[in-house]
Amino acid sequence: MPRAKKVAGTAVDKRNGQQVLGVVPGLKVEKFPPPRGLSKPAKDAWDAFWEDRPAHLVTPASKVVLLRWIDALDRYLRTIAEADQQPIVTGSTGQDSMNPLYKVANDAMAIVERCEKQMGVGGLNAASLGLAAISEQRSLAQMNARYSDPVDSEDNAEPEPDPRLRVVGEVVDDE
Repeated sequence: MPRAKKVAGTAVDKRNGQQVLGVVPGLKVEKFPPPRGLSKPAKDAWDAFWEDRPAHLVTPASKVVLLRWIDALDRYLRTIAEADQQPIVTGSTGQDSMNPLYKVANDAMAIVERCEKQMGVGGLNAASLGLAAISEQRSLAQMNARYSDPVDSEDNAEPEPDPRLRVVGEVVDDE
């Protein structure tokens, strides 16, 4: 039976015991222009990358992975668009065959997916690198207001006192 895996973000490195994936100050790469000649959808993906969490992990050494990712993504987008114009082509012996450009597009997508896994692009990939997705932040006051002031709009009755206070009050009274 395989051993149980730890929940994403809880495993520690055996060598140094660090749990959180951090970025050393000063090593983060700031947004730079995309390579020339990218298609519009690839440029949009480039801009979206820099607005997302994984951009905080780009270091000078991982910059090459980012460039490989955008190059492969652009190749995939261009190739799949061309292949979709003529999905079935005539083979060497006259038979109908799938356009070979789909194989080229598939190979490019495999590179894209490997790079995304390394960079933390996508929910599962980000979680495996310990990047947290926080969709909403609430202040302590908002949380207290939400859970401590139940309002019944139908009968406008006063809310019942918190039962925890009754127990605390009994303990205090017995002293």
